[in-house]
Amino acid sequence: MKRFRYDIIGISEVRWTGKGETLNGDFIWSGEENSHWRGVGLLLSTQAKKALIGYNPISSRIISARFDAAPFKISVIHVYAPTSSSSEEAIEAFYNHIDDALAKTDKKT
Repeated sequence: MKRFRYDIIGISEVRWTGKGETLNGDFIWSGEENSHWRGVGLLLSTQAKKALIGYNPISSRIISARFDAAPFKISVIHVYAPTSSSSEEAIEAFYNHIDDALAKTDKKT
């Protein structure tokens, strides 16, 4: 991450079950409960780890995180959209989850 000078990298197809973070806190994820497919995560630099206020593993396709980027706070929402071959129900559920994530995102600094 230092080489590319990124502090937050969103990763799709994580394929880890459940939700959580690594012991050192440099990776947070949200995956399927019982199967190793889909999944999203955020890879965090040391600076981003220190600035992390909290995160919300919304679904196996959506994770949000809040950071203290003084003098303001920022929210990051990483998504992994279903393909066009997915069912209408799956696509609709995905967009409903995005709407919920946006509604729950703090809009103030």
